[in-house]
Amino acid sequence: MKYPAKTRVRRTAAAAAMAVLAFGAAGCGAINQQATTIHYDASDGVSVWSDSIQVRNLLLVTNGEPKPARFIASVTNTGANDETLKVAFNGKSIELNVKSKETINLQDEKYAEQFTIPGANGGKGKTTAPGLDVTVTVTPGNEAAQDVDVPVVNAAIKDYAPYVPGGADKDTWDHLTPSSSEAAEH
Repeated sequence: MKYPAKTRVRRTAAAAAMAVLAFGAAGCGAINQQATTIHYDASDGVSVWSDSIQVRNLLLVTNGEPKPARFIASVTNTGANDETLKVAFNGKSIELNVKSKETINLQDEKYAEQFTIPGANGGKGKTTAPGLDVTVTVTPGNEAAQDVDVPVVNAAIKDYAPYVPGGADKDTWDHLTPSSSEAAEH
């Protein structure tokens, strides 16, 4: 059966429109970066990645700037050889040996003393006051040193309270809890 020219033109136009629509709908992922492939830090700390050493959620926990602060993080060696992680801040350098395929949590009590530093009030990037960032030099393995802005937190987030050197100051979160009279008003 032979279709009139007008019908053939309509069908061709409809097929072309469908092809353009299908390409447009499916092609957007081909030219735009996918959000799920972008690395980001999903918690309060920062990460440092190298070929073999991965430092995740690095941050400092303290009661305040003149008081000691403690680094916490998760450190993983994905390489085939043992590596050394170096962390330096305000004149103090800390080294951690990480065996091949090992993960170390600096939150473990056995690392508390080694990763505790004196508090500092040295200006921008050198003050260990909660809410600020400090500039820390991290050297993963044999790779180049990296300056990283590490957040300083206190026990206002109660999950960090166990890691505060000398114990968390209870006054840090007392003001966040409503008194019994305030609770009754609501």
